[in-house]
Amino acid sequence: MDRAVRRRTFGTLSTMDRRGAPHATAVIYAVSPPDQPLTLFVTTRSTTAKVHHIREHPEVAFVIPVPHRLPVFPPSAVQFQGLATILEANDTAAIGAFQKSWFHRRILAAEQRIVSQGGQMCFIAIQPNKTIFSYGIGLSALDILRRPRQAAGRTQLPAGR
Repeated sequence: MDRAVRRRTFGTLSTMDRRGAPHATAVIYAVSPPDQPLTLFVTTRSTTAKVHHIREHPEVAFVIPVPHRLPVFPPSAVQFQGLATILEANDTAAIGAFQKSWFHRRILAAEQRIVSQGGQMCFIAIQPNKTIFSYGIGLSALDILRRPRQAAGRTQLPAGR
């Protein structure tokens, strides 16, 4: 499951507003190094709804789709609940995560260009709770169709991860 999280860059972050209404948004994420506790970093601006929601309710949910080779099948998924914190734009761990690939460097540069026109950049750090759930990870699309109950999984994060 760790591999599925690290190989992807796209997910859906779900937050709650002050009334408890859900808010979901698509995000690009980067991941902490394997020798550090699992943390997903998202770059954004301090004026967005997701940042305001996290400041009031740091509990979030995150879903990572993992597409199959055959596009006619729905994707597998990794999903978890966790705690999110807002980090300053100069946070070294978040910047380091976004420096690991050409794609992430482009995302960070684009965000920096956007905030140069107004606003303040920040990062969201998302730390999963101990249990990560999955559906269809490690199975072919046909295996999922044949044995859908076996497609559901859960993994406990090891201590310190």
